[in-house]
Amino acid sequence: MKLILRSPAKVNLGLWVGKRRPDGYHEIITIIVPLRLSDRIILSTAESGIEVTADSKDVPKGPANLAFQAADRFFSATGIKSGCCIKIKKSIPVGTGLGGGSSNAATVLLGLNRIFNYPLSSRRLHKLALELGSDVPALVCRSPCVARGQGEKLRPIHLPRLNIILHLPGYPVSTSWAYDELDKFRPKPSLTSPKPCPKMVALRLRRKELASLAGRVRNSFEPVIFAHHPDLAKAKQILLGNGCYLAMLSGSGSTVYGLVETKGSQDPMAALIRHGFHCVETYSI
Repeated sequence: MKLILRSPAKVNLGLWVGKRRPDGYHEIITIIVPLRLSDRIILSTAESGIEVTADSKDVPKGPANLAFQAADRFFSATGIKSGCCIKIKKSIPVGTGLGGGSSNAATVLLGLNRIFNYPLSSRRLHKLALELGSDVPALVCRSPCVARGQGEKLRPIHLPRLNIILHLPGYPVSTSWAYDELDKFRPKPSLTSPKPCPKMVALRLRRKELASLAGRVRNSFEPVIFAHHPDLAKAKQILLGNGCYLAMLSGSGSTVYGLVETKGSQDPMAALIRHGFHCVETYSI
């Protein structure tokens, strides 16, 4: 059996990062929003073994790949004596805060569960997803949700469709490095944003009370990442100055995104292009 599946990117609509916990993880609060921009995964069964191929040299092969790990955990959890082939067609840049690897893992879990007639409950899928990474459980949900704790405490949230411009700078930012840098400068109060109120964010978006969002929705990583990559701070200012009602870093970067309501006299994409910044347009799903 073969499935062809979309593996959506995501952005973080605000991201508060707390202190490092004894288990090594950080407490977070964020709204994870899946996007139309997506990789494509071709998933097929095999007699044994797990094979991962990709059309990008930046995607790790074998056990280092999260999609491989997802398949391995699925077969271990279900006891199914089989294997699979995973072909990944990349559209989501690697290491850019858009959750491409996590989404690939989530997609493989969902796809294998479908192929083998749903041996795993939603709860067991959630547990396996969390073992793979903090973003994977939310991407299994395939809809906007509030994530808390390590990312395991999820609550679906209703949002209107968001029109999104992504600035893709062409280089990755290491998530582990970003957390280390944040912890290193934690005593500086400017480096952590106040805890967000996801319910308030969703309500203002639904009511189109957009002007007040920019000052209330923040990403704790921005001061650290922008200090090392001032081009990303510049991209954010261009977006805010040319028609976007909200702009920020997604995850720990490197993507900066802007939310725009309608086509108007200002064109944030054109403004980015004039400054030599690469960008694409997408929307939430």
